[in-house]
Amino acid sequence: MDSHNRSESKSRSIMIQTQHNKDDFFLPDLGSGQSVFMLVLISELFVLVQVLALPGDIDFSWTRLAMLSLFVQWIVLSSSAFLYLARPFLKKLPTWQSVMISLLGVQIITLLLTLLSQALLSPIHFEPDWQQVNRNLLAALIISAMLLRYFYIQYEVNLQQHVIHNARLDSLQANIRPHFLFNSMNIIASLIQINPEKAEQAVEDLSDLFRASLQNRSAVVPIQKEIQISESYLRIEQQRLGDRLEIQWQIGELPDRLAIPPFTLQPLAENAVYHGIQPLEAGGCITISINIDHQMVQISVKNPMPYTETISKGNQIALNNIRSRLEMLYGSKASLTTDIQEHSGAKWFTAQVQYPCRWDNTIDNLLTGTDH
Repeated sequence: MDSHNRSESKSRSIMIQTQHNKDDFFLPDLGSGQSVFMLVLISELFVLVQVLALPGDIDFSWTRLAMLSLFVQWIVLSSSAFLYLARPFLKKLPTWQSVMISLLGVQIITLLLTLLSQALLSPIHFEPDWQQVNRNLLAALIISAMLLRYFYIQYEVNLQQHVIHNARLDSLQANIRPHFLFNSMNIIASLIQINPEKAEQAVEDLSDLFRASLQNRSAVVPIQKEIQISESYLRIEQQRLGDRLEIQWQIGELPDRLAIPPFTLQPLAENAVYHGIQPLEAGGCITISINIDHQMVQISVKNPMPYTETISKGNQIALNNIRSRLEMLYGSKASLTTDIQEHSGAKWFTAQVQYPCRWDNTIDNLLTGTDH
């Protein structure tokens, strides 16, 4: 039991870590092409402003601009390389120490490159211009301090947004769980006196659902697990509705590492039962199809519905819940659409979900059994 609890605790810890930024440090990765480009662009704008700000009696010189640009880019690229190489070490230190070391490193680089540039410009009679050195050091200190401050504020904002994002996600997922659990309890209560064996099977399926709802603390789960949860729920409904409820699964080839937000498919199946099959005296068939098309996961749940039935408020709440979670995780790339059509003498409701394929490290942890 202790090993089980430790394993579950470790799994939850891993899942929480994967939801946060893996590189939890305020200083960005300056080794990426985008970061280097932004630093070069900002420094070049600084050089241009400095040249344009010269007194009016000094003519604009392309040579001066080129030389100053070359000198500043030396400092910027060298400082970026230093911070990139020192980053693994700086991450282990308190924030104030990493800031001090970063500023000191930039100052040393500025000093060395200033003296080197003066030596190259006056190789014969080289004598350091300490006034120019001090100006360069002060300018480098101000600019590097401002950039580090910007990086830190940006890091704090992103961290706060991530915390708010996770809190909203947990809240949205929690809104679904009591809904289907209470419905399942009512189903079991109605079966106890009529058919105790079916009630016992329903209790076992409900225990699987309840266990899944308590364990889902991650933003995504393996899609096969989501399918199993939906199958357990639909078995409970089939115990209650009998022959009135038929289920047709159309599942394509799905990779084991394919992820899905938890409780995305089950609420769609629940809506199909309560707002489609249950009001129909003859019942009907729910068709659930899942496949991958052009790196997009396509999920469709189709069910017949009464002619007088529309998308009810309860149905709409569940759909909006799923839609909000998809938007939080995948942005505009994900969608949930609904459609009502009439054909073959019946009225059909279809809910379609699509979102990008995601290969999440959390799925690897779940598949290796660390969550058991």
